[in-house]
Amino acid sequence: MTDQRNNLNALKSSFDKLNQKVKDVLSPLTNKWKAFIAPLSNAWDDYARKNPRESKIFSWIAKILGTVFGVIALLFLLVYMGVFGHIPSSEEIQQLETANATEIYTQDGKLIGKYYVENRTTIALDSISPYLITALLAIEDKRFFEHSGVDLRSWMRVFKGLATQSQLGGGSTLSQQLAKNLFPRKNYYIPGLSLFINKIRENIISIKLENAYNKEELLIMYLNTVPFGGNRFGIQEASRYFYNKRPKKLEPDEAATLIGMLKATTALDPTRNPENSKKRRNLVLSQMLKNKDFRFDSKEMTTISQMITQGAIDEKTYEQMTAKPITAKVHEDVGNNDGIATYFREYLRTKVLPNILKNLLKSDGTPYNLYTDGLKITTTLDSKMQTLAETAVFKHMSWLQSEFYKHWKGYKESKPWGDDKWIDEQVKKSDRYQTLKDAQFSDAQIDSIFNVPAPMKIITWGKMPVEKDTMLTPLDSVRYYFTMLNCGFMAMDYKNGYVKSWVGGTDFKYFKFDHILSKRQVGSTFKPIVYSAALMDSISPCKFIRNDQVTIKDWSPRNSDESYGGWYSVIGGLTYSVNVIVAQLIDKVGIQKTLDLAEKMGVTSTLPREYGISLGAADISLYDMMKVFGTIANKGVRPEPVTVLKIEDRYGNVIYDYQEEVKNDPNLGPHVVAMDTTTAATMTRMMQSVIVYGTGNNLRSRFVPHGDFAGKTGTTQNHADGWFIAFNPDLVTGAWVGGSSPAVRFRSMNLGSGAAMALPIVGNFWYSLAIDKNFAKLTQDKFPVNESVNEKVLCPFRIGISPDTLNMLMQDTIWRDSLTRSGFKNLRQIVTDVYGYPDVIEPEGGESDAANPEEMEEIPIEKDKVKNEKPNPHPQKEKPSQNPAKTIHNTNEVKKENKPGG
Repeated sequence: MTDQRNNLNALKSSFDKLNQKVKDVLSPLTNKWKAFIAPLSNAWDDYARKNPRESKIFSWIAKILGTVFGVIALLFLLVYMGVFGHIPSSEEIQQLETANATEIYTQDGKLIGKYYVENRTTIALDSISPYLITALLAIEDKRFFEHSGVDLRSWMRVFKGLATQSQLGGGSTLSQQLAKNLFPRKNYYIPGLSLFINKIRENIISIKLENAYNKEELLIMYLNTVPFGGNRFGIQEASRYFYNKRPKKLEPDEAATLIGMLKATTALDPTRNPENSKKRRNLVLSQMLKNKDFRFDSKEMTTISQMITQGAIDEKTYEQMTAKPITAKVHEDVGNNDGIATYFREYLRTKVLPNILKNLLKSDGTPYNLYTDGLKITTTLDSKMQTLAETAVFKHMSWLQSEFYKHWKGYKESKPWGDDKWIDEQVKKSDRYQTLKDAQFSDAQIDSIFNVPAPMKIITWGKMPVEKDTMLTPLDSVRYYFTMLNCGFMAMDYKNGYVKSWVGGTDFKYFKFDHILSKRQVGSTFKPIVYSAALMDSISPCKFIRNDQVTIKDWSPRNSDESYGGWYSVIGGLTYSVNVIVAQLIDKVGIQKTLDLAEKMGVTSTLPREYGISLGAADISLYDMMKVFGTIANKGVRPEPVTVLKIEDRYGNVIYDYQEEVKNDPNLGPHVVAMDTTTAATMTRMMQSVIVYGTGNNLRSRFVPHGDFAGKTGTTQNHADGWFIAFNPDLVTGAWVGGSSPAVRFRSMNLGSGAAMALPIVGNFWYSLAIDKNFAKLTQDKFPVNESVNEKVLCPFRIGISPDTLNMLMQDTIWRDSLTRSGFKNLRQIVTDVYGYPDVIEPEGGESDAANPEEMEEIPIEKDKVKNEKPNPHPQKEKPSQNPAKTIHNTNEVKKENKPGG
């Protein structure tokens, strides 16, 4: 109790001291006030005695005015104290940052998109036309340099205008308008009171702004924050949208048009209401002319002083500008669904940038906001390559979609999706179905609704996907969209992983799913992994393997054309994509080694431990397969796709630099060695034969006949997925094409193969590069010559008799003499004619093929293949006898040439 009493006494003592200090401070003021008011009070008392009636009237008026001013003062105090919402402190005012859009640029400097809440880009005062400054001051705040945020003279002018029913200008200063832009008005749900309270807030904030910033700073803040309608904020965005210019380049009439529309951004929009806009523009120009002699001299603010002088217009300029028509035109914003690289921008937004920004903090310790902090992001994309890639996709997919419809037209008993259960699944996934279910409709009612025609918009293919009005049942709409083909395309510089092109689908506006990231069966594009594992397991490219049906632990793979017989070399099996050859290779190498290598090469999917993966029975993304092929191209070192090179904050400070990150983190950039350089070089050489002679030869025969390319096609079961991935000494490119579900497929290999579905996209892309002067040389580059690798692959792709039999016949004198009598000069010429090589050497210690065909040794060859042989555009349709340089066959042992398996 004693402690409490002591505390109370101490508190009372402190209060008494404070009270005394207040009295000491106020006492002189009180005395002065009494001295000032005493004569007035005495005069009023004399007047009241002489005029009692009038004094009562004046007394009531004074009381009413006193009450009004008292209420205003009380409201002002309550607003200032934050009763009606937060009033920013002086510290907050000094640390203002407006919400700025983040901009995305290609490596070659092209702006391709933005992320924003408010579409605004902050610029400096010296990036603005002087005419903008003089126009703004002339029409919005002539006394800007004379007041301190609140202009009482302007308010008196407003009241006079209201009394005389004339327009004499607004009462809000630029500082008050800036306060409104920075701290938007609130609704207090009391008629008339909201506006009054908001005006008080703006007055208070404008005074704080004037105390924190000079006039120069306030002007540029205003121009960077002012709304121009349609979620466009700031003069930079307005200038781009209406004139496709930088603010620095605006002419007097253009500046006057933009400043003039601030009074009513919709009614005075120059593209919507050009006549109203012209009248307002001319009014602004007339005010600029009236103010032509205005000057502002300041040693501290020299920039604005010079701009006001430079922005003055004379009579001649006024006449010229007012005579001009409105020239503003709409230059559309780059929205999320518009412009190039839409899928790429969404990938950055959702996958890449959150991971980068989570490790970056601003100077105040807070994280960066992708939508408000005005970042500048430089990506690895090449704008020209991206445009060419999108054109290649649209060109082929519009044709292929049309062919797909023709392909199934007339097949009433058969449907592109096979079983209708797939359609039932799609119906249940639809928004319409979910809405009806939520509304407690029965299945029978829903079924009935889905079979009633209704007006709707559908997407059709022209040169580009477009919307079309039509009448369809919801069920037919589901069927229609289910048969829309999709695709993904990617181009990457495999030496550093820089992604140069990214097309995740046909049109992001209508189809949001990114098929570069989707996982689908990869078909024969998986085979290079198996062949790489075989080479690493010391299996020679020239080892011959029987082309016979085999069963491996209850798995019986089959060739796509059911053609068997003879022997394929390992390189030949890859060239013609022979299924039973790769099946025997994975049996020899082992599943685990194959899975381990796939992971090292970049496959992140969980792969089944089955022999069927050798034929591509595994779901893998195009993104991962680009790493796989990039590993082979990059001499065995796996490239990691890179999309972001640099990030700058709104002030131009670099906050992220990929090159610096690579220097500091050994786990970034290409660093995983998946295979030795010899294996990679050998695989590259083998995959070149796929392009020259095998399933990918249309790339050369139809699109790019010059330069070196290596690659592989891929076709999945039932012709549902088509793949093609190819690389040259500079880039790896890949495409996937298919339906939204594997249930949607083609009926045959003619259209349903990787060579038909996906290869033309890659081919069109490379063709476009070849005819572009900026990229033509890139398409003509050659792989480095590696003589030791060339020696390893010098052998026939296919032979119809066993290697032992062939060598035995070559040693047989009677057979040789018989051939000589038939017109052949010598055996060397025969072998040259048959093989394309000058000699064949007998294998050392080779066993009979009948005894153990798996152990047959390769037939070493001393020189390269025929140099000038013209690639055949359709090897799968070619009979063996038409390609003697690559096939030795015995009609008793070989039925026909094997068609590609993918």
